[in-house]
Amino acid sequence: MSAPDRPVEVWRLPEEDRLAGRRALTWTVGPDGELAVLLVPERYAAPPGAWPSVKPPFDGEVVVHGRHGEWRVPLTGVEGSPDHLALLPGHRILLAEARADQDGEEWLPNGVVHGADGTPGRELLLGDDIGVLVSDRDGRIWMAYGDEGIYGDHPMAVPGLRAVDGTGRSVWSPRDRPQDRLPGYPLEGLAGATEGRYAWLAWYPSPSGSYLTRIDPVDGSSTTVPCPVRQPAGFAVRGREGVFLSGGGELTRHLLVGKEWKRTGTQKLRLPGPVEPGRAHGRDGVLWFRCGNGWYRVEA
Repeated sequence: MSAPDRPVEVWRLPEEDRLAGRRALTWTVGPDGELAVLLVPERYAAPPGAWPSVKPPFDGEVVVHGRHGEWRVPLTGVEGSPDHLALLPGHRILLAEARADQDGEEWLPNGVVHGADGTPGRELLLGDDIGVLVSDRDGRIWMAYGDEGIYGDHPMAVPGLRAVDGTGRSVWSPRDRPQDRLPGYPLEGLAGATEGRYAWLAWYPSPSGSYLTRIDPVDGSSTTVPCPVRQPAGFAVRGREGVFLSGGGELTRHLLVGKEWKRTGTQKLRLPGPVEPGRAHGRDGVLWFRCGNGWYRVEA
């Protein structure tokens, strides 16, 4: 097996952070392959598995590890409990809550864009029950929602899949192009990835099967094919090659032939612990995932 086929540890929570009681709350990978991890002091964090995962307002910092080194962005007095983190152009940082609150009939913002220095700026209405959130190189934010949002009354979530720009303005949904009709009505968002200018979203209309939708933001066109893994924790695509991670820590490799993914290999990960369930990120053919306090990558 060649080196790119094996998971490589990219970053590990430094011992000094661990001893200081800092906990990794959420994380992402930017469009240029920068790993970003939100660290929160333990005094703000809820017990593992509890929701919300942090007690606001809280102080923390985002550690960004990239090709050009590592830097930290301090955050002070953060309101809300962010479930999603995304990197935007200009070294900006988006913190987003999965759920949205209402004040009477009015939906409240559930995303905040922080500047490169950590200062909070624009608030965004992103929709309710966000299951998947991934940004692209141009600052678009791609999302797939859960059933409570899709079948709720938040207008952003009703189509099941959505993209907005950095101001929160909707720039794509499957309803924009009826000719690219989805094969079913989304019930749950599963995972997301980017590949060059394309965005990919995995979702399912029923527990018995799932789909992958590739969107071209240039003209808004999309194509949808069956997903080879029923509920992937994450996936990455490069051309016609794809790598998929299951919740049980199994990697499968596939080749897209026509509109069908043909399996070409299976690998059981050998790691010091279980893979973090439900959160892995695909960027230009590289799949990133977390195990304990370590972050790993593997290529398609």
